[in-house]
Amino acid sequence: MISTKKYTLAGILLLLAGTFFFSACSTKKNTWTRRAYHNLTAHYNVYWNGMDLMRQGIKDYVAQMNDNFALVIPVYNFGDKTGNKAAQFSDNAIKKASKTIQKHSMFFNHKEYCKWIDDSYMLIGKAYFYKKDYPMARRTFEFVIKTYNDSDIKYDAMYWQAMANIQMGDYTHAESMLDMLLNRINKGEAPAKYELEVNLAYANSFILQKNYDASVPYLNRALELKPSGRIKTRIYFILGQIYQKQEDPDRAAGMYTRVLKHSTTYEMEFNAKINLAQCYTSKSNDRDYIVKKLTKMLKDEKNKDYLDQIYYALAQIYLTDKDTSQTVKYLTQSVSTSKNNNYQRSISALQLADIYFSFPNYTKAQAYYDSTMQFLPKDFSNYKAIKKLTETLTDLVQQLQLISREDSLLNLAAMPEEARNKIIDKLIANYVAEEVKKQLDEQTKQQNQMFAGQQEGQYTSSGQGRWYFYNAATMANGFSAFAKKWARRKLEDNWFLTDKGISVNTNEPPADTSHAPTLAEGDTTSAKKPEKRSTNPKDRKFYTQDIPFTPAKVTASNKKIMEAYYKAGFIYIEGLNDNGHSVDCFETLVKRYPDFPRKAQTYYELYTLYKALKNDEKADYFRTQLLTNYPETDYAKMLVNQNYLQELASKKSEISKLYEITYKAFQNQQYYMVISNTAEAHAKYSKDTALLPRFDYMRALSLGKIEVVDSMLVALNKIQQEYPASPAANLAQDVLNTLANASGTGPHGGKSPADSSLAILKQAESIYKYDSTAIHFYVMIVNSSKVEVNALKIKIADFNTKFHGLESYEVNSLLFDNGEEMITVSPFDDAQTAMQYLVSIRDSKYIFTKLETSGSYSDFVISVTNYPVLYKNKDIPKYQKFFEKNYPVKQ
Repeated sequence: MISTKKYTLAGILLLLAGTFFFSACSTKKNTWTRRAYHNLTAHYNVYWNGMDLMRQGIKDYVAQMNDNFALVIPVYNFGDKTGNKAAQFSDNAIKKASKTIQKHSMFFNHKEYCKWIDDSYMLIGKAYFYKKDYPMARRTFEFVIKTYNDSDIKYDAMYWQAMANIQMGDYTHAESMLDMLLNRINKGEAPAKYELEVNLAYANSFILQKNYDASVPYLNRALELKPSGRIKTRIYFILGQIYQKQEDPDRAAGMYTRVLKHSTTYEMEFNAKINLAQCYTSKSNDRDYIVKKLTKMLKDEKNKDYLDQIYYALAQIYLTDKDTSQTVKYLTQSVSTSKNNNYQRSISALQLADIYFSFPNYTKAQAYYDSTMQFLPKDFSNYKAIKKLTETLTDLVQQLQLISREDSLLNLAAMPEEARNKIIDKLIANYVAEEVKKQLDEQTKQQNQMFAGQQEGQYTSSGQGRWYFYNAATMANGFSAFAKKWARRKLEDNWFLTDKGISVNTNEPPADTSHAPTLAEGDTTSAKKPEKRSTNPKDRKFYTQDIPFTPAKVTASNKKIMEAYYKAGFIYIEGLNDNGHSVDCFETLVKRYPDFPRKAQTYYELYTLYKALKNDEKADYFRTQLLTNYPETDYAKMLVNQNYLQELASKKSEISKLYEITYKAFQNQQYYMVISNTAEAHAKYSKDTALLPRFDYMRALSLGKIEVVDSMLVALNKIQQEYPASPAANLAQDVLNTLANASGTGPHGGKSPADSSLAILKQAESIYKYDSTAIHFYVMIVNSSKVEVNALKIKIADFNTKFHGLESYEVNSLLFDNGEEMITVSPFDDAQTAMQYLVSIRDSKYIFTKLETSGSYSDFVISVTNYPVLYKNKDIPKYQKFFEKNYPVKQ
């Protein structure tokens, strides 16, 4: 009976507890039991797990961050924008916090009764922050500030919103929020605990903006507020870097000394030592001591991954003392030992390149500038200037290497065959010896690794690790590998050649390039298929295949040398401002090649260069040469008439004005004036091949209006013969096609092509409307049977990337009509922008060379409103008339 009562009571208690539990689970009513339940479970169940995941995730995240100590490090390192190492723990934290809000929020009468909900929103915001989704983080913090304005948590949200703005680069709004928060702290409205974080956030903002001086007061104030050891050490290091930039080595050294006393990581300690060494000045007497300390660091096994930085620090010491040879030595070692620190490699190579450029040694400077550009970040100061200089030097070195190569080939061609073969055999021998050396080095490396393993107890055999030729086992392995590749060979000269007869054949007569066999002119029967090129460096043919043995090849080689000297001369003066080397190039060119085709321009350049060098005697010599031998050239006329270029430009301006007048006369049907102006243009501006075809085209159409059709026909055919590559030739062909389909033959009883052309224009104007402010497309219509459309689209995209990289134009295509495809480039803001693009793309030989050969294309611009009309009607000639009238192409 007692037991029955006991079980009955337990059941009742269990039932009551269950009733309490299930009734408390609901968030529909605001009761004490429900508030207690949801606060308890929200905190210790879901939110606690999310917060714990976040804490551990941040700890691991921070441990993975690597600072670039070559730059001023930020106060907080959240990694670059592309990294997403925090994604997993951030996502888990967001899930936990969201679950807390969904299951435990008790919001009644504009008030939240579960005190962990606002913390959950903050957890979500911070998770988005570490996930680098800064816009979502900012929106979350804004929500907390507005929703929980009566709680102190809003100050935490204000701080983190400012941090999100800083990471987004929105420094204005970030600093505005920090100002507001600091003001409330100073008034006592916000907790004082936030002052340290606010000052560090200010400092971080200024450092990211590279306004280092502005960050110093905030960093010093942060130190006064006694931060934790890790952040304190970081502040000391940052201040040391900034004082270094301010050229205050004493204060910088003081900060680095403090870092060494409090450093928590070896990496920071190491960089503090390196920077401390760089605080050396020529006025101090401790150079030998610093060099000794750095040299000792080179031998420390812990520093094997930091050798590049140590060598760089040594270089800076000798650079301070203006010891160039030692500076170059240590910078070279810094570059060669740099393995994982690409930034260090780039700045070491850059400094080395600058030194070689100052000598000047352009070949070595180019090599190190090229190494620099492989890893130099695009936000590096003077990045564009360094890139441009690298490109200029690369172009120069290519020309100099071409000259060297072609000279060597010409020298080899002029040698007796025996002497030539000796040189080639020596090259082969060197190549083979280097190949064998690499094999032996690799075997020695493997043996040393085995020896190291033996030392660690991994191997039990003896005799490993001794010098190669004292080690029988290693020698045996090397001999086996050698015999496998070369078989057993007698030790003698040219041992690597199986057939010694090809080595030096003294029975053959010496080669004479003047009597080398050539293909007779017009003799196609004796032509042979080109022989396959050798790619084997151990084959003589590999070295002889490019030697110019025939007169034609000698001529081609000399032509390459001439062009290379000519280009190099201009690179020196225009790209490098080096008058002396430019003079050397041009003088060598005219002395070595008296018949150089552009000798007049070369003489002019030499005259101007010697004038700049204030060598009047030489300048007068080349002036006389130019005026005597090339008096009718523009260069000679520029020497006689100082205003020649202005007059030339004035003539171009005059013909442009005459063209505009003539075009308006044609539109106003003043055909006699068109014919008269065309004759004037030919008489005054006969050398202007750009506008004369257009004059002739308007003249031809005018003849169709006032004379017989045959006159116009002759004029149109003449345009096609004299200017086949001109757009006017295509227009002339369109009119001729219209003429062929015309019902009459001009003013003698029929309808002239000019009348037909005007009729087509009127029809076009009835369906197409001109709007210069509308969005426009550039359109190219091509015959897909004659043009590879995909390849053409790629070329256009390449052109856009190179010349219009900032506009983000899109290239599309679709079927048009009768085997034609329409390629479009868009969007352009207005007609003027579209026409500027049309003019620029038409100048691209890369795109239009093959198109002009095939003759299977037309291009124009069209507004977004006219585009669907054209696509529906498929009448290109009609739109072309509308285009020609409303979109005149200006050169």
